[in-house]
Amino acid sequence: MKSIKPRNRNISILFFLLWAAVASAQSVQRSHIALPAFEVTGSIYPWEVHDEGIDLILDNMTGIAGVNSVYLIAVMHQEHRPFNGDHLPGSFYFTHNPVRAEWDAEDSRIYFSPDMGMYGKIKPLFSNYDWLSKTDWLKIVLDKAHARGLRAGVEVSHTYIPVEVLNLHPEYKQHDINDKPVDRPCTNNPDVREYLLALYGDLAKHYDVDYIQTCMLLFTRSDNPKDGTCFCSSCKRKAKAMGFDLDAARTILKDNPYAQPELDQWLNFRKASTTEIYKLVTNRIHSENPDIDFRLNDLNDRSSGLQLEELKNNINSVHLSTHTEQKGYQNTDRKSRIATTQYYMGKDIRIIPCVPTRLLTTPEIVQSSIKISVDGGAKGIGIKHYDGSPYSLLRAVRNGLSAAGVDGFKAVQGIEVENMQLSGYQPDKFLIEQGVKTSVTGTATSKFSYPSGVYDVIVSYADEKNGQGNLSLFVSGKLKSKWILSEDVGCWRRKTISGVRIRNGDEIKIAGVADGSELARVDFIEFVPKDKKLSR
Repeated sequence: MKSIKPRNRNISILFFLLWAAVASAQSVQRSHIALPAFEVTGSIYPWEVHDEGIDLILDNMTGIAGVNSVYLIAVMHQEHRPFNGDHLPGSFYFTHNPVRAEWDAEDSRIYFSPDMGMYGKIKPLFSNYDWLSKTDWLKIVLDKAHARGLRAGVEVSHTYIPVEVLNLHPEYKQHDINDKPVDRPCTNNPDVREYLLALYGDLAKHYDVDYIQTCMLLFTRSDNPKDGTCFCSSCKRKAKAMGFDLDAARTILKDNPYAQPELDQWLNFRKASTTEIYKLVTNRIHSENPDIDFRLNDLNDRSSGLQLEELKNNINSVHLSTHTEQKGYQNTDRKSRIATTQYYMGKDIRIIPCVPTRLLTTPEIVQSSIKISVDGGAKGIGIKHYDGSPYSLLRAVRNGLSAAGVDGFKAVQGIEVENMQLSGYQPDKFLIEQGVKTSVTGTATSKFSYPSGVYDVIVSYADEKNGQGNLSLFVSGKLKSKWILSEDVGCWRRKTISGVRIRNGDEIKIAGVADGSELARVDFIEFVPKDKKLSR
């Protein structure tokens, strides 16, 4: 066999490298799931995928709430879950997680398998827990969602570099007007910028994502330089290249935060820096895959330097973090924020306002929020968030979509057990979910008011610890299912009894038997028609 001459060998290597690059670019099979006419998104966290299982989560999100699009929070900031950052009254725990009642998310860890060769000085950090760090949670969610025909994406949340990394490299940190470091990375630092672009490029190149969503916290939210950032050395160099002496302006603004032209120069510098990093990020994403939807999770932080009108050609859709309803009341915030986004970005932008399904929100508020969103021109809604959402509020999502006249969404057919005729049962609340309980035995009865046909009957019930109670379902006096509450998981569950023939007017009865601390709690009975004619 003839040896390859050096020149020919170099050409062969070049062709191999080109082939490898093409093969790598084609290694991700794109699902190309069509965009729904009205998108209903829901967020998923890696620990709940571990605890509940992705199949059960998707069953609940699609079956109860009508979700047709899901995304994994693949880079998550430090936060107690379920969230109650507003310090609202009451105790809030996961309502349907069989493993844990709460969880403290670590600081800016990643939950996918990065291509470390794409990163520079700053490398992604995995979870400190093996059960989280040794699994590619993003791939699991994407594969399972796409297999069901759902749109699927990924979110990079507020913070993307852990504070422990920033502490080791103070030059990465933002600085306040007194030159004090702030625990937030500055995107004008070359190493931070390189990491951020690599992170988004990695997700776009190596994962079958339909959209990438972000709610990054860049500069602090304040138009007042005494509270705002940034005055770090990287910003000073960047500003100087733009013809602005940031250090001299800092001296003046320390004494007079309203000094002109220094204040406007500082504000304009922050706007220019924020616009630039978003353009760099979106250009990097679309250079890897132009079909990816870049979705801004807008926190309404104009005072941080975000200029929507400057990013019309870069942002494909806007998710609005409209969370005010979780405090238990509704104001004009939702309507005005939709209108404001349309004002800056045009009527054609796809706006997806979130609807909080947690904390003090009620079913009535969920339905009202959806109606306001639809009437305002929203092209979707986002559920915030599945991990802290009781089944009743997830049901309210589908009911709200139906009531708002959104095509393809039909209201949930079922009975609230607390509204049935009770004997031995009494209304009660468990993990913020209204239902009924019994200390001995109880029954709840009602007439079936839907058309006669064959239905899957789904019972929402609680399986508590320290007891082995049981529940039975009867239709027209005939036992259709009996099950022991033996999981001892301390959360709400759903039991499906398939293929039950029910006639209009038949008596529906749930019978519960308590045992120890197991109070045979029940919340809701849903009827899912098997005949397509009945489901229209």
